[in-house]
Amino acid sequence: MRLFNTRGHQLRQFTPLRPDSIRMYSCGPTVYNHAHIGNLSSYIYADILRRTLKQRFGTTKHVMNITDVDDKTIRDSLAKYPDRPPRQALQRLTDHYQQIFLDEMRAVGNNIDDITLVKATDSIAEIQQLILKLLEQKVAYVASDGIYFSVDTYAKKRQYGQLSHIDLHSHHQERIVNDEYDKDNPSDFALWKKQKPGEPAWDFTLADGTRLTGRPGWHIECTMIARKFIDGPLTIQAGGSDLKFPHHDLGAGHSWAVSNRPHALHYAHTGMVGLDGHKMSKSRGNLVLVSKLRAAGVDPNTIRLTIMDHHYREDWFWTDEDLKKAQARLDLYRQAVESANGTDSSAAEQALEKVREYLADDLKTSGALMALDTWAISALEQVRDGNAEPCGGGELIRDTLSARLGVVL
Repeated sequence: MRLFNTRGHQLRQFTPLRPDSIRMYSCGPTVYNHAHIGNLSSYIYADILRRTLKQRFGTTKHVMNITDVDDKTIRDSLAKYPDRPPRQALQRLTDHYQQIFLDEMRAVGNNIDDITLVKATDSIAEIQQLILKLLEQKVAYVASDGIYFSVDTYAKKRQYGQLSHIDLHSHHQERIVNDEYDKDNPSDFALWKKQKPGEPAWDFTLADGTRLTGRPGWHIECTMIARKFIDGPLTIQAGGSDLKFPHHDLGAGHSWAVSNRPHALHYAHTGMVGLDGHKMSKSRGNLVLVSKLRAAGVDPNTIRLTIMDHHYREDWFWTDEDLKKAQARLDLYRQAVESANGTDSSAAEQALEKVREYLADDLKTSGALMALDTWAISALEQVRDGNAEPCGGGELIRDTLSARLGVVL
């Protein structure tokens, strides 16, 4: 199997150290709003990657975080439930949107039951222990408003930014230009944020007895959840390409600093999905929401097929034309599978082999779909030819779409 590794920036043979035990982590949602197509693309491709790894190598453990405490979840929970205690308000908001997320993932064919889902608020004690280790290693420091990871100190020991290959100072300055925290260096990121009035918070006692009530920063949450639920370095970490810097670079730094081992051996990043010439983002407001598409009567399978018609590393723009193409493709598959009730399933078996080959070659889902298109068109042509016996293999193609691509006819 070949897979592009962001860590080395090359397409390479994917050969896990323990083929019988793949350890995979993918970044999950921040549960304060509905998922949009840009979010969904990353989750769908993580699902396809896990399916492919499991079918090719066997046991695959997949862990995904649920970010249920950060600036956005706190902001919205306090605004929506001002009369509730802050932690209750936070839980009420995030539980609501987590359930919506799970419902939408199931609707679009993601096998949620194969994933270990972990909320950040369920890992507070472990996050605190990791922060104490970073302080002990002197790659973190206490400031007036929290605890920070010292990028400069870490960079003196090991290269920082191996995934993004950024200029350390200029790029960091640009990304956090509006950051108001008290830091030794503008490249540093919060590990723990001191409680502000009215915010949800957890007690935290440092090694010297200092109490610093507050809550974790976003980046350290993923690092700890991955380390807590997966023994040893990750075989593979997946997520959107916008997470390479600083999120995944920081996760790699945290792990090296406390264990002197890589956080992940392989990184797989999905491209960005845009609309009207810009990347989809909640801040810009140019969103295509899964919930609105479903409310408009769009078959969730067509949403998945639209996304799979693009290579996972590709940046692309969502269009109504792509959605119509996906609906036509879904109709084609359904008609062909129903008509393919003959005895000769050799063409379907060949199509299945093509699907396997395309998925094993850097998850080329569009190629897999084209192989199924060819089979479906041929199957329907045989039906239209009154002198020919219908081909067989309809159930094999139905199972292939479901098991390997998550499309349920």
